[in-house]
Amino acid sequence: MEAPTGSKTIAKEVNELRNQWGYAAIAAMFGIAAAYSHASAVSVTAAAAYVVYCFWRLRKGPFIICLISLCVCFIYTNEIERNNQPSHSSSITPLSAVIVSSPIIDGDKLSFTAKTTKQEKLRMVYTISSPEEKEALKDMRAGMVCMFTGERDAPQPARNFGSFDYKEYLHRQHIHSIYNISAFSSCYEDPSFWQWLFSIRQQALQYVQDNFSGDAASFINALVYGDRQAISSEIEESYQQLGLIHLLAISGSHITVLIAACYYVLLRLGSTRETATVLLLIVIPLYMYMAGASPSVVRASVTAVVVLSCLLFSARISGIDALSLSAICMLMFDPYVLFDIGFQFSFSATFVLLLSSTSILSSKKSMLHNMWNVAVAAQLASLPVSLHYFGQISPYSIIFNLIYVPFLSFIILPLCLCALFLSMFLPFVSQWIETVLSLLLSISNKVLFLSEKLPYNKLIFGQAPAWLTVCYCIVILVLFTVWEDKRRKRYVLPAGGGLILLLTAQYLFPYFNPYGNITFLDVGQGDAIFIQLPYAKGTYMIDTGGAIALPKQAWQKRKNEFSVGDDIVVPYLQSKGIRRIDKLILTHGDADHVGAALEVLSSVWVGEVVLGRKNSYSDMEQQILQGAEQKGVRIVLAGNGMKWRNSDAYFEVLSPFGEEEKENDQSIVLRARVGGLTWLFTGDLEERGEEQLITSYNNLSADVLKVGHHGSKTSTSDALLETVQPRVAIISVGRKNRYGHPHEEVLQRLRRHGAAIWRTDKDGAITYIFSKGKGTFRTRITYDESTAGRR
Repeated sequence: MEAPTGSKTIAKEVNELRNQWGYAAIAAMFGIAAAYSHASAVSVTAAAAYVVYCFWRLRKGPFIICLISLCVCFIYTNEIERNNQPSHSSSITPLSAVIVSSPIIDGDKLSFTAKTTKQEKLRMVYTISSPEEKEALKDMRAGMVCMFTGERDAPQPARNFGSFDYKEYLHRQHIHSIYNISAFSSCYEDPSFWQWLFSIRQQALQYVQDNFSGDAASFINALVYGDRQAISSEIEESYQQLGLIHLLAISGSHITVLIAACYYVLLRLGSTRETATVLLLIVIPLYMYMAGASPSVVRASVTAVVVLSCLLFSARISGIDALSLSAICMLMFDPYVLFDIGFQFSFSATFVLLLSSTSILSSKKSMLHNMWNVAVAAQLASLPVSLHYFGQISPYSIIFNLIYVPFLSFIILPLCLCALFLSMFLPFVSQWIETVLSLLLSISNKVLFLSEKLPYNKLIFGQAPAWLTVCYCIVILVLFTVWEDKRRKRYVLPAGGGLILLLTAQYLFPYFNPYGNITFLDVGQGDAIFIQLPYAKGTYMIDTGGAIALPKQAWQKRKNEFSVGDDIVVPYLQSKGIRRIDKLILTHGDADHVGAALEVLSSVWVGEVVLGRKNSYSDMEQQILQGAEQKGVRIVLAGNGMKWRNSDAYFEVLSPFGEEEKENDQSIVLRARVGGLTWLFTGDLEERGEEQLITSYNNLSADVLKVGHHGSKTSTSDALLETVQPRVAIISVGRKNRYGHPHEEVLQRLRRHGAAIWRTDKDGAITYIFSKGKGTFRTRITYDESTAGRR
């Protein structure tokens, strides 16, 4: 008997859509990107080109679905963006709010997300006052409603080029204010179901901390519950450096192992396959929240639900379609997830592995060969994302992934699950497993620490711009296409060569870049100035910024204490692809000028360290000298009269003279002719030192003055300004600093002398980009001229 015509039509449509949902998922991404960029010319052109490609490539049914997917996501995201605006609440206000995320205690800091009665989301931050209070706050959990008193603060955008934009990150979570809590009271519990799940997760994390110790506890929480808070920063750094950090997040392999284990247990307990599948469909979404609901966890969980649902109804679905449908579901639930790095890493790697599995995996080849192919494919898929956001890769990443993926997925994870499960029923057996687990992790960590000392363990390329990231994607797509097609195998080497050529071009780009720059980094209350000449003929750094490390008790210490060097200076250098500094010039020994020097020395190759010639050096300067000697870095003691020339650039040290008494007046003062302008860098020079300069040099005129001592009223005298006659004055100063810098008197003096004023506290990083004797100033933060009162 023939099937009815209608059934044939439906079957035909279903077959047409098989393996076509990937196109719809990509169309949804184009729609979201176009809406998020406010329909910029680039995004609209890219979306239109993709629509044309789908029209040429697909049949009518799949093409219409792609078009609908793009349009719906564009309209939906545009509407969300229109409503995702900050409220105009007063800065100081008491409010009642419910905690909607698991509170995180890190040293003396408590943080969480809360939602007010007006449905406004806030990022809440509280400084813990005592160890007793810290212990009591462990009972705080999602779903609690409290009365808070504190002060709102607007999130800050990225203040340096190439740095993380915290304001944009919070915007994508619909958060527009940081609420600094001064006190809270009247707490009671009124959780929703999902908040209750988060509170259960918090209790589960605490259970692991109470019943396990050391690396065993931290890895159980990371691999089972998706919480890396207990993993030490040193171990995380090792995983990051070697391209293994994704293994510390719950991924598809983790979910697969967990589902397989649960499925096996249920069948052994007498459940039918259908019953086991239904139970898993209920458990997986619950576990997704228990595991933190990060994009990688959600992706793996939703994909599993799609596949199991199809199995339950005896429907066939390919891995590509299951992954694509899960992507569409996630993007419709929250379009901003598209810009999450975890989402991009997870989907790009998984999509490529599924798409290429039939060609890169073969039963005729050895397991090791197949594992190598999988590792190479995953690394290639994630390469554009890595270079775009981090600007660096590890050449050993493929090898270490080949070892650590099976090690963590099939040895450490099962041991973690067994230890956790048995701790509730057979604690003595759990302790034996914990001993084995701790031993294996200890050996693993030692291997990683030793591997960090391998030569060239980190290749710095600099962050790839969007257009270059697109080029990487195209070249890698071509490489996969010829790799998969047996008829085109001969093109694998040329395609691979094209990728290597692109990587080499990016790596060597600084040596062909005709533009140089002078950048005043925003390091808070301090100085850090980076100078790079065109074609990378010379790289110099004047001071590094830094801060005095205040002593803290053990309970106050945070996992990752803020460091100007590790969190601002070194990331900036790496984002720009800077691998060497020819001269590290440290003007004087104050912590806000040299405090981050050791971090720079340990992260970047330095040719020589230049300090001022004087009778004695501070403890911090002596530590820097010792660190430089240990690394074999040449040390130069500079005084007035030291000069050097590099191509068209000219540098001259004007002071110290060796007679100054005050530390600030012992600052190295550097005059330079770079980029068609004359620059005067004055460190923390004060009036007495300025007078000595004026009397010692007939010509001190300069186009740009780096204002001395962050705009203190004891510096930048009328006499100096009359002599220098700067057209531009740059003040490196901390936002809301406790010294009141820059003083209004200094600003008035600069205005009287007609200098345009740029300030790092208002403008963020300030850079002068030049070529062939001409250049222009740019700032990281666009600032309203009328409000700034610069001119």
